[in-house]
Amino acid sequence: MPRPYERKTDRRSRAERRYSVRAEHREQPDVDLLAELLIRFALQDAGEARAAFTEPWNGALAGIKRRK
Repeated sequence: MPRPYERKTDRRSRAERRYSVRAEHREQPDVDLLAELLIRFALQDAGEARAAFTEPWNGALAGIKRRK
């Protein structure tokens, strides 16, 4: 059988609540610049991850000559 509802917190009246929301109108962002930055960051992370992945192999394969 379900229990009756019991309030566990005290409810504050509207006058006691202190909150506000302010809108700040700003210029629209330069979408082209933001897209370029995101692409650069993604490529930089990919390059760093690739370099970290290939570093151990470079040392291990340093003595092996490659075929031309």
